[in-house]
Amino acid sequence: MARTRSFDRDAVLAAAGNAFRQHGYRDASIAELERATGLVSGSIYNAFGDKAGLFRAALEHYVHGFVRQRVAAFAGADAGLEQLEQLYLSVLEPPLSDGYGCLVNNSIIEFGTAPGIASDGIAETLTLVREGIASVLAREIGSVGAESEAMQLVLLYHGVLTLSRSGTSLEAMRGAVSATFERLHASRAQHNKKQ
Repeated sequence: MARTRSFDRDAVLAAAGNAFRQHGYRDASIAELERATGLVSGSIYNAFGDKAGLFRAALEHYVHGFVRQRVAAFAGADAGLEQLEQLYLSVLEPPLSDGYGCLVNNSIIEFGTAPGIASDGIAETLTLVREGIASVLAREIGSVGAESEAMQLVLLYHGVLTLSRSGTSLEAMRGAVSATFERLHASRAQHNKKQ
């Protein structure tokens, strides 16, 4: 008779995701994953198949439990430029300001977009972020120019996530975000005058 699982799957996946966020997939050893999750290797293999299975599950949990919530909160159907700016500024606050970056962004750097264990989570996140940003911009500054502005903001978003791992001054990044959104607020004012 098989034993039933006696662990909190969400807590394990959050802890594993944090370990992968800190060490990367390749450098996160089974021993490190055991320490992070509180599971022994046998439980990890029984529940997730292998390290790759745990990574896939942790990345999916991160995308659905963290990224989706952030995009909905800061770039959802009712969001304006003020909320969108908070998406950027929140990257410079805990938990993302701890110097380890974002699990998805780190996976983009580690794996690229080649098919593999991270490709679904990467593709889903890139789409969520791009569409969320584009939707806010279309509402706030109009459709003319929104697409190129959206791409600039996607680049800024992933740049901030990457540089948050580099020791780059958080204040300097806040300044860049603020300058970008000052320009967007001016664009919104121009758009509203034309209405």
